[in-house]
Amino acid sequence: MQFKKAKAVFLSTMVSSILLLSGCAGDNSVEKTENSSTPTTKQLIYGMESEIEQVNPVLDEAGHSEIDSLLFRGLTKPTVNNEMVGDLAADWEISPDQLTYTFTLRDDAKWEDGKPVTAEDVKFTLDKILDPKANTPNAGDFIEIKEVSVLNDNQVQITLNNPFPPLLEKLKIGIVPKHILQDEDINNTDFNQKPVGNGPFKLKEWGNDHTIIIERSDTYYGPRPKLDEIVFKPVPDVNTRALQLKTGEIDLALMEPNQLASVKEADNFTVNTMSTADYRAVMYNFRNPLFKDAKVRQAMNLAIDREAIVKGMLAGKGEAAYGPLQKSWANAPQKDMYSYQPEKANKLLEDAGWKKGSDGVLVKDGKRLEFDLVSPISDPVRVALANVVAEQLKPLGISVILKPLDWSAINIEEADAFVIGWGSEFDPDDHTYRIFHSSQIGDGLYNLNAYQNTKVDQLLTEARINTDQDQRKKFYEQFQQELAMDPAFNFLVYLDALYGVNKKVSGISTRTLGHHGFGVLWNIEEWDKQ
Repeated sequence: MQFKKAKAVFLSTMVSSILLLSGCAGDNSVEKTENSSTPTTKQLIYGMESEIEQVNPVLDEAGHSEIDSLLFRGLTKPTVNNEMVGDLAADWEISPDQLTYTFTLRDDAKWEDGKPVTAEDVKFTLDKILDPKANTPNAGDFIEIKEVSVLNDNQVQITLNNPFPPLLEKLKIGIVPKHILQDEDINNTDFNQKPVGNGPFKLKEWGNDHTIIIERSDTYYGPRPKLDEIVFKPVPDVNTRALQLKTGEIDLALMEPNQLASVKEADNFTVNTMSTADYRAVMYNFRNPLFKDAKVRQAMNLAIDREAIVKGMLAGKGEAAYGPLQKSWANAPQKDMYSYQPEKANKLLEDAGWKKGSDGVLVKDGKRLEFDLVSPISDPVRVALANVVAEQLKPLGISVILKPLDWSAINIEEADAFVIGWGSEFDPDDHTYRIFHSSQIGDGLYNLNAYQNTKVDQLLTEARINTDQDQRKKFYEQFQQELAMDPAFNFLVYLDALYGVNKKVSGISTRTLGHHGFGVLWNIEEWDKQ
């Protein structure tokens, strides 16, 4: 199914076998010809970790497709401090009971075909997200919406079932055109490869080699971008990305910590270190009876020396992870719960009835404490983390069988355990409810390991609908405590995003980024290239 493929891309950088686009070394802008008045095209080439299969904010997981926000704008957008301000929405009013939001749209927003962006487009987008036939991963973010009503061309009203403070953050999702999509099957429409947007850029070319070129839009209502074009070029191999940064074939790309030592002052690019809310963890699959006992999962959490991982394999570019909200205002520190305590880990396993067999592997009721740990072979950090986890669990008598696989061979829901990556820089509801609430188990949803905890469900629901932030924080604190007692993941590290950037590129503004460094292009209108 198409969405299943798209989901894998945005969970964790899907890499398929593709022909790398060849490019000339040096400046990749189109130069002026002699005696010609044609100006140089300012073109930024972004070396992507994976190819883009579709561009449609309804189907793409919110916050994980850089190109979406360049082609489609939402009602709101983030500031440098990740606060929400108006984008397509000029302003809004919230009823005293916080159940009704009335948005007034800008009157100068247009689609590329010249038609105005209207309240009908907003209603169509939100209704489509909530339509089960759309099979979108974003539905869980909007289930508190009771009704979307069009008041007039420029006013739309959203009525909620319960107060929902995260709503303004959720509404940064791109709005799509009703007049083009209303009679289309949104999962199979040509629109997903030939998008018509309302953002600062528009599609110019979608190549057979999966390279996408977007160009500045003349109909955009906001500040005119300084760049003429942006090229999204799939370069899945991290070493190839580093080489192409050196040769000037690409201008922007994510790098890995072990590559920093090879970057020289004379190189034509620098490395920007950006803080993220992007964590890596071992996901335990509860379809495997081995993980039913919380003491086993607690023991494995206690056996990991996270600080050593950050200092060693991450070269200090990150921090130890103890929970999913560590970078949020709702964080409740869990370090004391899961600091490195191998002796306590051994005691928990002993209390749970596990005893070492003749080969040193723990055994209980004839079952070995042994499982596969899958990681995407194209992601060096995940593969390295899997190796470290296996080594640190081995002294406890836990046998971890390493399985680095190509994304095409990975089915996360079927893996015993998987090196997962999540993280949101926005409201703490994001990447908690959708990841840990049991209602989010199922095809196309993101509770991938079938984690079920009634108390967690209750706390996450209360936290998302309570209007008092202090109360919300208390609910999230209780959630984190319960998650520590009944671990869904073995949290390992938070990563810094290391972006190699051509020295000719300017205007990048640093803010806390999301999963896989998403959000680096948030202020693209200010970017320039000399």
